Order: sequence, then C-alpha cells, then structure tokens
Amino acid sequence: MVRVLAAALLLSLAGRTGGCPDLLTNTCVCLQERSKAHGGPQLRRKVVCSKQELVEVPDSNLLPNRTVHLILSNNKIALLKAGAFSGLQALEKLDLRSNLISTIQVGAFSGLTSLKRL
Repeated sequence: MVRVLAAALLLSLAGRTGGCPDLLTNTCVCLQERSKAHGGPQLRRKVVCSKQELVEVPDSNLLPNRTVHLILSNNKIALLKAGAFSGLQALEKLDLRSNLISTIQVGAFSGLTSLKRL
C-alpha cells in the first residue's frame, strides 16, 4: 500500500513538474531546454518559480541538478543564505528580479562556477 501511494505521489509530481521527475517541489515548473552546444544532446533544465510568494530560495536538493536557468522573480525573498544555490553547478542564468532582497550572506553564490547571468 505504501509503495502504491509513493508511486502515485511521484506521478502527481511528474505531472506538475513538466516532465522533470527530479523536481521535488510543486511551487515550481520545470521545462527542458535544448542544448546549443555541439556534440550531442545534453539534459538541460529551466526551472520557473516566479510569482509564488516564496520568502526563501527553494532548497537546491529539490531542484534538478542539471538546472541551467532558475527563475525566482516576483517573489518575496528577502534573504539569500550562505550556500543557497549549492549543488547547482550547471546553473548559467539566475533571475532574482522583483524580490525584497536586503541581505546576502557570504557564500550565497558559492559553487556557481557556470553562472553567466545574474
């Protein structure tokens, strides 16, 4: 019975996450992006969490590790904690427009070695 409920929950989340089963939050939508790089297809994810009244950045463990574009615009995020984006090494674009950010802790952006646009 527990396995049936777990499978139903995963199917429900997959339906809400746009085909990204590794997105484990229902406040965001996940879309696949086509890679512009040569050498075969790469699994790239765009995660949109805008206009959700979020007060903090979603735990990066709930987001696909191949997220290349994260949109957190039009929320109520006031604090960017140290390590807020840890585990998102593939992140290239981060949109934090129209939030209430007043404090950015040291190390909030650490580990974002691929970040090109903030």
